[in-house]
Amino acid sequence: MTLSDGIPSSLPEELDRALRRATDRTLAALTSLRRAVREHVQSERDNGASLAEIENEMRIIIGRAQESLSRDDVDGHHEALTAQMIKWTGGFFEDGA
Repeated sequence: MTLSDGIPSSLPEELDRALRRATDRTLAALTSLRRAVREHVQSERDNGASLAEIENEMRIIIGRAQESLSRDDVDGHHEALTAQMIKWTGGFFEDGA
């Protein structure tokens, strides 16, 4: 489905709605995850934990969560999300210093 000038036409309405719903759920989940990481980092930092200790704990938590996934579900996206969570950890730790 393209226009005569080669520009794709709009998505079919059903596909457009499905994409919007999936995007909304994904953004809500990422926002919730980021908030949980921030709260955890701030709590641990306030209790005297070092950044290295918190990062190690985050890796353990992430590892436990990934253990519940089948090997088919583990891909580069999980590695990217893990890296992002560790970046958030460092940023949140420094913000409260």
